[in-house]
Amino acid sequence: MKRASLIVSFWMVSILIFVVIDARANPYTGGIAPFGAAQYGGALQYGAAEVPLYDVAGGQTMMASYYDYSHTGSLTASGVPFDPAGFTAAHKTLPFGTQLLVSYGGRSVQVAVNDRGPFVAGRDIDLSQAAADMIGLTGAGVAPVQVTIL
Repeated sequence: MKRASLIVSFWMVSILIFVVIDARANPYTGGIAPFGAAQYGGALQYGAAEVPLYDVAGGQTMMASYYDYSHTGSLTASGVPFDPAGFTAAHKTLPFGTQLLVSYGGRSVQVAVNDRGPFVAGRDIDLSQAAADMIGLTGAGVAPVQVTIL
């Protein structure tokens, strides 16, 4: 009887440890942030060394859209009012201040990440109106762009 109780206890503890480790390993559960990340305004904020680059350093194709003038003055996640004439971008995980080179249709623009988003399925990055105008994205509205971290 005592031996059976020890075996059951061992397995219960093993399962509990497995569940805790599994929860920590999945950064998308909403419960525990990945190592090096902190919650900021509902979005994960990474330090520069811990950013999950997903091959962005060498360039990655992302679906882009843009914020138009109707959002002028709205506070961004970084606390800075949105300026549609500025060269800024919103990304879900890249640290604020990250400089990106965004290319579309043979033209490129440099932007700084200062907001979180986009929060529309299938989109990876939002550009300011000026940045979208510079590369010709406003005509398409939503299009694949090449993004490189500078």
